[in-house]
Amino acid sequence: MTRREKLRRVARAGGTVIAAMLWLAAPTPVWGQAVESTADPLFESVTGSFFALSVADVASSSRWYSENLGLEVVMEVPKGDGQPGVIVLEGGGLIVELIAHDQAAPLSSIAPGRDAMFVHGIFKVGVIVEDFEGTLARLRDRGVEIALGPFPAQADQPANVLIRDNAGNLIQIFGEYAARSSQRR
Repeated sequence: MTRREKLRRVARAGGTVIAAMLWLAAPTPVWGQAVESTADPLFESVTGSFFALSVADVASSSRWYSENLGLEVVMEVPKGDGQPGVIVLEGGGLIVELIAHDQAAPLSSIAPGRDAMFVHGIFKVGVIVEDFEGTLARLRDRGVEIALGPFPAQADQPANVLIRDNAGNLIQIFGEYAARSSQRR
């Protein structure tokens, strides 16, 4: 199945916004021409996930990730002498690095009116969980903002939901597909 066919299925399944985001985020070598990989997957099994975020208030963001995602601080480097403050949190196979640098500025001040999705670079991060419904219930219990979804599992689309952290960063949480055959994650 081509990339375009997959995106059409996502759109028909109620994931129009996700399909549009994927279409914008996943370039092809020649516009409109999908390329299927002939290589074996590099990773047989990924056992965790990592992302790093530049934030304005490292303490506030650290508190959000601790309270809402249950992560624990495993490293803290205070700001000093032009060096950024860094807090690293871990839990359940996820590592999040938060960095507060004095020279950093929010996207809204650098590119007013632009959404992160319309600037080259990472505009969301994601994690894959074994218990999607349980994770979703815990997010709701903790009052975490749901940005989009949740979207139900389909044969060609895993169950997923997008949340926002305290700084507005998008985090997409994936569960399983409705029917798994030879599909890869």
